[in-house]
Amino acid sequence: MKKIFTSIFRPAVLLSLGLALTFGCQQINPLEGVELTVNNNIYKSPILIQFVDANPNSKTLPKDLTVTISGPGKDLVFTDLGGKDFKVSGNLLSVVLGQNANPTESAPVEFTVSVKGPNYVSTNYSIVVTDLESATYEVPLTNLNALPDGVGAISKTTLLATGETITVPATSSKPEVAKISIAPGTQLKDENGLVINATNVSSTIVQYGTGTEEAANSLPNEGEGNTIKYKDGTTDFGTFLSAGFVDIEMTAGGKNVKSFSTPLDVTLSLNPSYEDPETEAPMNVGDQIPVWSYDKAKDEWTEEGVATIAKDANGNLVANFKVSHLSIWTISRNYKGKTCGTKTIRIKVNSDVRYGTSKFSAKITYSKNGKAKLSKSFNNFKISNGSSYNIKVKRVPSGYTGRIVVTPVGTSPNTTSKGGSKSFKACNNAVVIVDVKVKETAPDIPTPTTTTDTESDAVKVNLDFTAACISKNISIKPTVWLKLVDDTNTEQLVSVVEGKAIIGMKKGVKYTLTATYNGIDFSGEVTINGDKATIVSSTGLNGSFPIDATTGEVNATVIYPLNNCQ
Repeated sequence: MKKIFTSIFRPAVLLSLGLALTFGCQQINPLEGVELTVNNNIYKSPILIQFVDANPNSKTLPKDLTVTISGPGKDLVFTDLGGKDFKVSGNLLSVVLGQNANPTESAPVEFTVSVKGPNYVSTNYSIVVTDLESATYEVPLTNLNALPDGVGAISKTTLLATGETITVPATSSKPEVAKISIAPGTQLKDENGLVINATNVSSTIVQYGTGTEEAANSLPNEGEGNTIKYKDGTTDFGTFLSAGFVDIEMTAGGKNVKSFSTPLDVTLSLNPSYEDPETEAPMNVGDQIPVWSYDKAKDEWTEEGVATIAKDANGNLVANFKVSHLSIWTISRNYKGKTCGTKTIRIKVNSDVRYGTSKFSAKITYSKNGKAKLSKSFNNFKISNGSSYNIKVKRVPSGYTGRIVVTPVGTSPNTTSKGGSKSFKACNNAVVIVDVKVKETAPDIPTPTTTTDTESDAVKVNLDFTAACISKNISIKPTVWLKLVDDTNTEQLVSVVEGKAIIGMKKGVKYTLTATYNGIDFSGEVTINGDKATIVSSTGLNGSFPIDATTGEVNATVIYPLNNCQ
């Protein structure tokens, strides 16, 4: 999972934005004439949402995405400009809560982000805000051109007169098979229930298995059901542990298909290692498992019936059920209520990494009776001695034990001494202290006094960040997210609080600083050479990075000039 942090400007005085792009090219001091400095604490709980490719090996990031915000707390969610026109900049969306929001554990603010984009499967992701602290979330999207492990897809055009059985075959990472049968002569209907006049139908079917983290975590909201409608007419919320699911989309005659005159027959085979999450026993012929459909537009699950486990001609366990309308369909156990729900894991780090210039990954695994059940990876995980980081983890059933393992990215197999790990109780808002070491030691070699090569040339940078509002003679000390990327594509994830932060940079290395505001990216490049450096920018960032001759530290100023403020 690639974490990218970016700036969220939330100044009270900024109701409209005009960026002075020319400042990066002219020898002008953006703070000249500025008389008043203010902090911008009008908005609360800054949230950064990163849409990532569910395939960790993909070389591309999602783009051209559109989002909508729904759910009970939607009226309290705003853009970083204070508006409601939510825009994704590249793969990033920053939002804040309004002045009237006061989220707590007992009274959280909940909202759902719905996202779609070209060549990506649309999905929903719910966010539960329980405090005023900054938070980041990653939403994995299935790329139809680069499917993650455990996922299969197929696109077919079928003549309605003859019908067809469409098969999503097994792969090396997905032993499960999906079969969807369209009966001859089936009539197609649109969302209004009207028959579509067409002779053929185009289908895109995506099947998610249960044998990989990427597939299991692709269930909408990572398996949390905010609204679940049961067959007995009751409504609740809960947590799904899926035995597999399919996302079926069809078009005919230029229209989206919603339902059928004759239901589709669907067969999903089970992963041989799948166990009933309630009994922890393998599934057997004759067992029953509930069938659910998911309405993406309403963020709503509906119980459709049960599937009885049988064996196919090859001896594989399969679940058969009928599909009367299109949506996501899953066979899944469901825990009523949110069990542990969403939990905050606060990680405090003791490390020989000084300023966070190295690249680390973290993996949180939840186990029961010694068996790993759920896992979540964070592939760009910041490490810095004495720092603490919050991770929001969803879909945590009670009675489980959590464990976090942190390792340097690219660690070779024989360097097992690097990194660190720690266990914790899954249902607690845990504070986990992890000792993360990157220095190599051996029994006959004294402990080295320097860190690894990635840290040995790092210098401490005391960052002072300012948004200069030229038209009003006001400068703003923002609470923001900031992203630094070096020339090896290693990222630093920086939280700037009221204009202040401490970061690590290496001499002679070119960094790109990126800020995003109101769905627009602005950036500049800087390299520290000799005793100073200056941001080279044509997109609105200015600044200098002089080195203190006594301490060796860099006292950097970064200025974001705003041309028109109200």
